Amino acid sequence: MVIRVEAPSGGYDVTIENGIKDVASLLCAGRAEKIAVITDDNVRALYYNDLESRLTNAGYSVYCCTLQHGEASKNGYNYLNILEFLAERAFSRKDAVVALGGGVVGDIAGFAAATYMRGIGFIQIPTTLLSMTDSSVGGKTAIDLHSGKNLAGAFWQPLSVIIDTQTLKTLPDTEIKNGLGELIKYAVIEGGEILEMLEDGLEKHTESIIAAAVDIKRKIVEADEKESGLRRILNFGHTPAHAAEKLSGYAMPHGFAVAAGVNIIMNASAASCGCPAKDAARIKKLCEKYGLPTELPYTPEQLQNEAVHDKKAGGAFVDLVIARRIGKVECVRTEIGNLSGFYSGNGGKL
Repeated sequence: MVIRVEAPSGGYDVTIENGIKDVASLLCAGRAEKIAVITDDNVRALYYNDLESRLTNAGYSVYCCTLQHGEASKNGYNYLNILEFLAERAFSRKDAVVALGGGVVGDIAGFAAATYMRGIGFIQIPTTLLSMTDSSVGGKTAIDLHSGKNLAGAFWQPLSVIIDTQTLKTLPDTEIKNGLGELIKYAVIEGGEILEMLEDGLEKHTESIIAAAVDIKRKIVEADEKESGLRRILNFGHTPAHAAEKLSGYAMPHGFAVAAGVNIIMNASAASCGCPAKDAARIKKLCEKYGLPTELPYTPEQLQNEAVHDKKAGGAFVDLVIARRIGKVECVRTEIGNLSGFYSGNGGKL
């Protein structure tokens, strides 16, 4: 299955298959001679040797830069190390970077590709459910700063995205749940088929659910590549989620935080924004089906205090995405000081 993303700054194919054989032909790396594969220690042990063999046989010179797995690696130190890695091997603008791994690898590798020599080719080969359904598509790249998540980054669209769903078989259950948190966000945004397939079971509709999420994001990215308007709705549930991740020292997995954040916003929207209570209950039931949290271990005041560091914040305000119902969400400019009352679900005003 191929989904074409026609982003204003460049179009690319997202290929979704179970057992992709001809990876090299899908890279769309043009005249590249060198390929830098950025990966982490876990993924390297599973997939790098096979990928290196396929790319070498296709005529590329392949180099591997390996990070420690986990969100803590998405930092400025590793970002600069990747740039030095490319420079020391004399990578030019015609060469390319491949991100082999999950969202952390894709974010930092993409940011390095976006800024090395002011931009070189970038290919996403996501290996987690979270990166397949969300972070690999749309061109957002970033690293974390001490003050918050994804505070330094760039928009840099990939040349191609190659999704082999066979890699999901090697994921632990925690990582599947991590991806489901973002998928449930899409289910609220879109409603309809993706929600119904998730309710029926991920294992029954894996490729169709991934494709549905990619297609939802495609439509939004094509309409608003740089997040000046519509694309902000993809942050549904993320304002409390990012705060919780920061408060946990990034020990809380992103998808778990998003699932809980989605429930907090659904409950608050039911109390304050006219969202039907049955819609909030439906999403809570879906999270419970997959063993995802519906609450965060932090007070509304703690979540509010961290919102000032959110990249969607500006002065005393933050762009908060609320739900009118399943299938209808919108971005509301909100005073940060009103967040705790809203999060509490007691009818706090925005």
